[in-house]
Amino acid sequence: MGNKVKALKPVILIALSIMILLSLLSGSAHAITGHYQIDSTSYVGIVVFFNAQQQPISYCSGTLISPTVILTAGHGTHGAAFAIACFDQGPFDYSFQNGQLSYYGNEPLHTGVPVTYPSYSLNVEAGTKAKDVLSVSDLGLVILDTPVQGVTKFATLPKVNFDDSLSVKTNLKVIGYGEQTTAPPANSLLTSLSGTLSRNSATVQLLSDHFAGSEHYIKCTTNPSHGRGGVSFGDSGGPVIYQTRNGHNILLAINAYLNNANGYGPSYHTRVDNPQVLNWINAFLGKERDRNSITIQS
Repeated sequence: MGNKVKALKPVILIALSIMILLSLLSGSAHAITGHYQIDSTSYVGIVVFFNAQQQPISYCSGTLISPTVILTAGHGTHGAAFAIACFDQGPFDYSFQNGQLSYYGNEPLHTGVPVTYPSYSLNVEAGTKAKDVLSVSDLGLVILDTPVQGVTKFATLPKVNFDDSLSVKTNLKVIGYGEQTTAPPANSLLTSLSGTLSRNSATVQLLSDHFAGSEHYIKCTTNPSHGRGGVSFGDSGGPVIYQTRNGHNILLAINAYLNNANGYGPSYHTRVDNPQVLNWINAFLGKERDRNSITIQS
């Protein structure tokens, strides 16, 4: 994508976290916008986050990169005490009533521990301003208590700086979860919500990388013309997939921010190919391999 050029124009960004954004909606909204379809990518799931009082506080999409490690958004994992993940393609019904999560589907639920990318945590705790949002990688992991059964293929991580090899207008696939039909009161915990969710996908195009923060994010179009789609509320942490000529899928980035609450304009996606990010992720994958080897030896 060429040399990086820093843009001076400030950008107001809105996180795609369901807790933050549902209060801005009325009526219904699809997570993947424009020309979308039900997606069969089995390693993409939905992750619900809870605080220490066991209250649901947000949900994101997430991507399995191993049987027990989910990659998702840092603004979902930050401040969460534990998480529950599910890999139901949908459509399925759910509800949050009085702090209780009810899932009306047939797939197993998986509990796990959220971990936030260290520099993102520090930035948020220091009181991040809107213009500084793109200064660190918005990433988190969920370390599951037990391996996900039935998923045999996982997202492939990119090589270092792989995104820079792609040209503008490269077609990419974004994946995220479903439809929200009821919005909670503004500034409240996510305690009363119900609706239908499904794993949806759409095609987006890569835009210029000439903007502040392009070492941490890629920017895509959300223009629904020419069969394309985009991302919206609830898509945080869902993958951006690049398909090679031989049909191999690479996890290029994850969904993070929008320019406005209407879902129009460019969307921003956290790069996975940053060398510091890959080192951080691989450290957790290494711990999983060590744990598996110990289990086998015993």
